[in-house]
Amino acid sequence: MDPPPTCPNCPERLLWKDTRETGPGKEHSWFWFCTGCHQAYVPTPDQRFRFT
Repeated sequence: MDPPPTCPNCPERLLWKDTRETGPGKEHSWFWFCTGCHQAYVPTPDQRFRFT
């Protein structure tokens, strides 16, 4: 399995896949979250494919 990407603002931190808004009919509603700078990032189409 591929590791998650690193944060653009905190390169030493891996991003977390935030799935709080997922559920039936919402398969693609997750985003990346950094626990260091508390920023959320939209995954690229390639990342959506690889990490969904």
